[in-house]
Amino acid sequence: MTGTLIGAFVIGILADGLVMMGVSEFWQMVIKGIVIIIAVIIDQMQSKMQYKAAITSQKTVG
Repeated sequence: MTGTLIGAFVIGILADGLVMMGVSEFWQMVIKGIVIIIAVIIDQMQSKMQYKAAITSQKTVG
């Protein structure tokens, strides 16, 4: 849930900043989409690393 709140704040701040900079609406959507895709990729990589760490710790304990 914390990640969702942080993500919402980031997208909101990004949207406000892009409007203040005068970026067209099309490019605002493109940039927001790229940020969301990057966030998903980072989340997936983090999940894989946590899974591998859990497997490794089970092998050393067991």
